[in-house]
Amino acid sequence: MSRERKRSNSPGYRIRIDNLPLNVDRYLLEKAFKDFGRIDYCRVVEDDHGESKGYGFIDFELKDSANSAVKRMDRAKFNGREVQVTLK
Repeated sequence: MSRERKRSNSPGYRIRIDNLPLNVDRYLLEKAFKDFGRIDYCRVVEDDHGESKGYGFIDFELKDSANSAVKRMDRAKFNGREVQVTLK
């Protein structure tokens, strides 16, 4: 089974989430952002040993969903850390 949801054919609207707690995986990240709208792609970037590098990406189907996620989650506490969320 793949570690990340595959990209769809839609262009999507990508956000980047920085300062993720190192214990957050793709499933927790997707769960935290799913209420903003349909997620086409979600990934926590890992090093060569499979350990989180502390950032990730989410592609939303709609621009409004991505904008809402940035507006509500930028500088929010997520599993004890303040994350930075930006539109890419």
